[in-house]
Order: sequence, then structure tokens, then C-alpha cells
Amino acid sequence: MAMEETKKTNLDMFLWLSEIPAARWTRSHFSGRAKSDMLLNNLCESFNNQLVGARDKPIIKCLEYIREYLTMRIVTVKKTQAIARGPLTPQATKAWDEIQTEARKLTVMMVDEVTYQVKSLRSQCVVNVEDRTCTCRRWDLTGMPCKHAVAALYNMIENNKHVGPLEKWVDKAYWLDTWKKVYNHQIRPIPGSDMWAPSKCPTIITPP
Repeated sequence: MAMEETKKTNLDMFLWLSEIPAARWTRSHFSGRAKSDMLLNNLCESFNNQLVGARDKPIIKCLEYIREYLTMRIVTVKKTQAIARGPLTPQATKAWDEIQTEARKLTVMMVDEVTYQVKSLRSQCVVNVEDRTCTCRRWDLTGMPCKHAVAALYNMIENNKHVGPLEKWVDKAYWLDTWKKVYNHQIRPIPGSDMWAPSKCPTIITPP
């Protein structure tokens, strides 16, 4: 529907988008493997922004700048992890709390053991708790249950079905233990350049 509307309003853009595989630019065709619905390159931009001070330096100094930045980054993250509480990362916990609050506003109708129809004032979605999917696709793409899925889980609890801790339904990508594993390494310090072993230049044989 959106593409048809684009075709009517901007034919050039419609033709341009038609030549690009949909999986590369629209959430409706994302696979869900990456557990992200992000369409932006903010992650790369944030990293590049930190390297502004290194770009005009000679290659060795540039690499040293990057090494020291990454060392400080790892230490900073580990300090945050040390005071974090709960099974999910701090950022995931904040998002999870908001989702649970929104879920309480929805109306749920059980269809069978695994399928639920979840309705709000403006939308209606179908949740399958066995496949961990929702027609809004947020659960599919991100791995974190959407408000519709959480509402379905609430309904299961009300009907005495075993659900377990709700965080168990969140993909491991958002767990604090997983985050710690990502940063469970160090970049070893090195002595200054005055202590580096001199490089050996290869012998150049001049042809006769």
C-alpha cells in the first residue's frame, strides 16, 4: 500500500526503490536474525565521531588513538555492568518496563492454547506465543516481546498457565550476562614507542 502511494506521488522514488531488494531497506522484509529493527547507521556514526581526533594523524598514532579509546570504552562499560541489577541490561530493562506498562492497557482474547488476539483503540494484532511472533513484527524483529505479546502473557497468567518470569521471553541478546560476555576481554597495554624494537629493513640488492 505504501509503495502504491509512493508510485502516485513520486514515480522516480518508486522506480529507485523497486530496484533495491526490500530486505535491505524495509522492516516488513527484515529476517529478524539480527534482533534489531533499526534502519539507521547510528552505531557506525557514533563510533566514527569518537575517531575525529585520530583521522589527521600518521597511521601508527591513529591506531594508538583507537586502541586507547577502545580500552577506556571497555573499562567504562564494565563499571556500568558492575552496578547493574536484574537479568536484563539497564537499557533493555527501561524499555521492558515501558512495554509492560503499555500492555496493561490492551484487551486480549484467547483463540487457542498459543494464539491470542490483542486489541487497542487503534489496532488489532495476533500473537503466537509458541512461535514468538506478533503481526506487528516487533517481537519477530527485535527478540523483545512487544506490548501485544506481553498482554497475551498476562492473559496466560490470569488463566493459570505456566509462563515463568516474563524476562525469560526476552531474547538472550538483551540479557546482562550476554552483555558481560561481549566485554569479557581486555586490550593489553603496550610500552611507549621509545621501547619498541627497531624494524629491520630488507636488504636491497641492486641489479648489475
